[in-house]
Amino acid sequence: MKMVGRIFLLFLSIVVTVVIAGKAPPPTFTETGKALAEKLCEKSEDKAFCVASLTSRHESETATAPKLGVIALSVASTNASDTSFYIKSKLKQRNLEPALEDTLDDCSKNYLDAVAQLDDSLAALLANAFIDVDIWLNTAISDGEACEDALSERAGNDAELARRNTNFLKLCKDALLINTILTP
Repeated sequence: MKMVGRIFLLFLSIVVTVVIAGKAPPPTFTETGKALAEKLCEKSEDKAFCVASLTSRHESETATAPKLGVIALSVASTNASDTSFYIKSKLKQRNLEPALEDTLDDCSKNYLDAVAQLDDSLAALLANAFIDVDIWLNTAISDGEACEDALSERAGNDAELARRNTNFLKLCKDALLINTILTP
């Protein structure tokens, strides 16, 4: 019986070791500030844009990885709010083409949702709820993609909104990339 117990304990220790080894901890970084931003942005679709957005805030100069995650979400949220304001101001203009008005109306709804989702993402990140951050960011990206679809599929297009939307999607994808890196 002792032999069976020892074999069971050996088997259990191997299983536990494999499970623990299979889930690697998040990487630790010795860099801070711009050097860390460059490292975090290595896999970004637009590395220069990613680094510029992460280092656009004064507090980024000495920021650690978690702080850069907060900055990434904050920059994306500010962009979404600014874009929402831009859309609202365009909708106040008289004599808009009906197709453009429909596009702006759809994008306005998407951006109102995206702002709320980014606020939820930031709250989740501060609570270390990385899976929730992932969910909220993916939902915000879907809102940006819906606006992009409206811009490309309809006759009513606004070049400035298209540029803003492209930047919004990059910011959200970069924040998602950083969240993935930070997720334990």
